[in-house]
Amino acid sequence: MEELTAKQYLEGTETKRKKSISTSVEDGGAHSQAVSCRCGLEMVTETFIMTVVMNSNREFENRAAIIVALRAGRSPKEIVDFLKLPKTTIYRVKKQFDEADSNKEGIATRKKHSRRSDRVRGEEFVKNGKEKIDGNPGKSMRAIAKEMDVGSMTIVRTTHEDLGLKSYALRKGQLLTENMKNNRKGKAAALLNNLKHDSFGMLRFFSDEKNFDVDQKVNPRNDRWICKDPSEIPVVMHTKFSASVMVLGVISSEGDVMPPHFFEKGLRMNADTYINVLETVVKPWMDMVAAGRKYVFQQDSAPAHKAKRHNHCNPLDYYVWGVVERDVNKAPHTTIQSVKKAVHTVMTQIDKVIVAKACASFRTRLETVVANNGNYIE
Repeated sequence: MEELTAKQYLEGTETKRKKSISTSVEDGGAHSQAVSCRCGLEMVTETFIMTVVMNSNREFENRAAIIVALRAGRSPKEIVDFLKLPKTTIYRVKKQFDEADSNKEGIATRKKHSRRSDRVRGEEFVKNGKEKIDGNPGKSMRAIAKEMDVGSMTIVRTTHEDLGLKSYALRKGQLLTENMKNNRKGKAAALLNNLKHDSFGMLRFFSDEKNFDVDQKVNPRNDRWICKDPSEIPVVMHTKFSASVMVLGVISSEGDVMPPHFFEKGLRMNADTYINVLETVVKPWMDMVAAGRKYVFQQDSAPAHKAKRHNHCNPLDYYVWGVVERDVNKAPHTTIQSVKKAVHTVMTQIDKVIVAKACASFRTRLETVVANNGNYIE
């Protein structure tokens, strides 16, 4: 038999395709007349099936014609001009044809999908993943996935489901010597003894100072900005020597919060200054809250206040100041008066119930310090 050229084959294929379409249309018209007495649902169903079969045959013929032309060395533009098919169809079949190195027939097939992650994650794979994590727990899962030539979600599932591990942020803490740890443990134990015996059931007041400045505060881990391009992210500016104000805060174990006291700029904080503030500002407020009841005030020189600085056991330190700073410094201020106004607003409106719950953790945190032998706690 005489071998057909690519052009002859394409012309014959195109003729058959047009003839098939014409015949299918005629048959479809005759068939429609024959079944006109049937119900509408059956007619629509049969017409749909016939259309699908016709389109399927047409698609196969088009693909076969494109592949023959590609084998004959025709360019995609020549094939488009000759077959009058969409350019996207020609290039899609050409891409599949070029990638089908192992397919001897050259027939365009579906893209080969990667194996499911649960099949990849065999015993040996999990073992190798654990060795990489144990070797460097700080390495990102994306980097591990790249080394093991798998998707990042495969490593995530291996870490969480197969190894039972989780990824946590690194912690920052105060450097403690053995002497400092012993002091922390001793002071925490003394406070626990006082809570259980001498001041059991008594109202307790906590005090602390904190500097607030005019700059906006940003949490690099939690603060995000939703946009299309990184250039749209606003830049948070900081001044080199930002203006600030020192604030004295006092709270009670029942959730009462004293209006903030602002120390004047340049005021030297010595014993006389502090005692004056206690007598004229703090004590009158505590007497009003206590309403004749006995209470305990943990001031700067008391073991409780020192415990705050090293044990993170003061509720102002581990809760109140964080709430106030989050709201006060969520945007930059232009003046110190603006900062003072924001601090006063937040502290006078803070939820009393939540403050009381924070104070209730005081004893638990002391017990944790003792149990950890004075080591750092969150």
